[in-house]
Amino acid sequence: MKMENVLWGMASGVGLWAAGICLAMAWAAEEQAPAKPWWLGSRAGITDRLLPPWTPVEATDGQVNVWGRTYQFQGPLPMPTGVETRQKQVLAGPVALVGKAEGQEIRWTGGVCKLVESRPSVARLQGQADSAHLQCEGTITVEQDGMLRCDLVLRPKKAPVNLEELVLEMPMPAEHAKYFHFYPGRWGSSYNSRSLPPEGLKSEFKPFFWLGDEERGLSWFSESDRNFFHPKGVQPIQVVRRNGQTVLRVLLVSQAQKLQEPLEYTFGFQATPVKPDRPDAWDFRTVHMGGYNLDEAFLDRLVQAGVRTMCFHEHWTDIQAYPATTHGEKLRRLAEGCKKRNIQLLLYLGYEMSTIAPEWPQWHEECLVAPRAGGYKRTYQPQPDQTAYIVCYRSVWQDFLAAHLEKLLKEYPISGVYLDGTANPWGCRNTKHGCGYKRPDGSIGTTYPIFSTRSMMKRIYTLVREHVPDGQVNVHQSTCMTIPTLAFATSYWDGEQLQSLKRPEKFEQVMEILPLDAFRAEFMGKNWGVPAELLHYASGPFKRSEAMAAALLHDVPVRPGSMQDLEELAKIWKLWEQLGRHEADWIPYWVEDARIKTNKPEIKVSLYNRPGRGLAAVVVNTSGQEVEAEVHLDLAGLGHPKPLRARNVLTEAEVPLAEGRLQTRLPSLGFLLLHAQAP
Repeated sequence: MKMENVLWGMASGVGLWAAGICLAMAWAAEEQAPAKPWWLGSRAGITDRLLPPWTPVEATDGQVNVWGRTYQFQGPLPMPTGVETRQKQVLAGPVALVGKAEGQEIRWTGGVCKLVESRPSVARLQGQADSAHLQCEGTITVEQDGMLRCDLVLRPKKAPVNLEELVLEMPMPAEHAKYFHFYPGRWGSSYNSRSLPPEGLKSEFKPFFWLGDEERGLSWFSESDRNFFHPKGVQPIQVVRRNGQTVLRVLLVSQAQKLQEPLEYTFGFQATPVKPDRPDAWDFRTVHMGGYNLDEAFLDRLVQAGVRTMCFHEHWTDIQAYPATTHGEKLRRLAEGCKKRNIQLLLYLGYEMSTIAPEWPQWHEECLVAPRAGGYKRTYQPQPDQTAYIVCYRSVWQDFLAAHLEKLLKEYPISGVYLDGTANPWGCRNTKHGCGYKRPDGSIGTTYPIFSTRSMMKRIYTLVREHVPDGQVNVHQSTCMTIPTLAFATSYWDGEQLQSLKRPEKFEQVMEILPLDAFRAEFMGKNWGVPAELLHYASGPFKRSEAMAAALLHDVPVRPGSMQDLEELAKIWKLWEQLGRHEADWIPYWVEDARIKTNKPEIKVSLYNRPGRGLAAVVVNTSGQEVEAEVHLDLAGLGHPKPLRARNVLTEAEVPLAEGRLQTRLPSLGFLLLHAQAP
């Protein structure tokens, strides 16, 4: 019923004068109410079609194939029983729900999960399992990038049921569970990415947990610990070693519950890598040097150095993380200059809402994470001072960002986006947009909106690729390899979490900041299927040469932010062209190869070998003192029967390589990049 009809109907009781006053107030309120913004409810980037580079989903009863991986669902529970990635099984047995109900071990029976829907981009299966006291039914959704979502309902067959224990177990072969990564991590540390200790580990609830090796892995995730029941002090995430297996155990119930109503859980799984490894970060040739002051001559210098991608940081717009600018003509001139030179220009978009954004008054309470977090102070004079806070993409801010990005891509010849923290599922308890949940004690638990953040990332990727088929979604994240959101990144830039640290005095403490096992787990990219770059600030704990040593050892570039940095990278880009890097066989330092020997275990060598064209070797001293490093390469065994002439790539100096023997003096954390080819 309209407001005026209600008010005039009241007139007989309160008098026409009073009703008229009320009507006038109502009209005034309607005039003052903000109009619906054009972006609200936007469908920009929402699609169900197959996206490149993924291949069509192929599904039957009990099995789903996606690019590079096979998931099997042959057991009674609606969860995976087998997972193959890169020709290896990363499940040592079915994902299980074990425990006790009414004093008896829970034993499930039932058939194979049945296919109920199959399209090129997604497949859905349903399954039902039965035990003496509980039923479990659920839907499995497998999407094109291999993200697997399980929505489960556990029902008491005859309420109440005394459920003493319930544990999800994900068993993996030990050889494919060498490293772990979880989110959230901790700023100033890489402790959440390491080799798995011999004794395993225990942790408080983490919404994302991955186990893997240098080439592959398997993740489990859950947006919250809703319906987790434990005595105080119990750590629900546990990794144990058992019978030659490594088992991720998620304790759902360790404090007995009288089940009167069903328990609902949503879990996700995703095997890695999630997509092909080409193009990679070396192919993108990215610099972080965007600015409206760049003239034609400077852009030409970038082209001559071999640059293919340029990121323009937050100062492209006056409002922090805002997807529009008042500098339209300057942006157009820069974007057109880059496009003419085949440089892909990526604009900064972030995870924040600024206090000076026009939308702040109406939308900040609904769209920010709760409790409020962030508070980044931006003071770029003459741009206006402001403070920016973290938004949650479970809110309508997802529509805001997608709609504005679509507009940007239509108006300017840009080639994609550089995303700052956008892929991070920030913890949130803002019930105004559906985050948070009510605990039994009445408090509000935290939601990590993985699926909403994933939706945001998918929309961004879709929009970029709709307008620029080879466009980029470059993500800056730190401590956060949540692969269900990062799958839609074309590359990631990691390492800022370490840059605020001061350099310790002791070498052991320096190495602890970013140990080699942490690099292999989080910073390498190959085991995730998303190309990686390492972030380095001059103010950080490492010299740039040390950051280069660690990164090159893992086939990862350090992004240049100055012309001096670029000159160094340009020499390496030229090397890869000469060698034909993608055609070379990469032999990393952790692979035992009798053709490559060093005089000390602290001397690490990663080799690019291409018989007939030569080789490139990265030699790094990982010890705490200067050493005389000796490397012996079996050239004949590597496919080089004739002598090779070698040079230091960065200095251009000739390096003796008689009979494959190399001697060089290296400082602590120093490196040599060697190129050897036929004279």
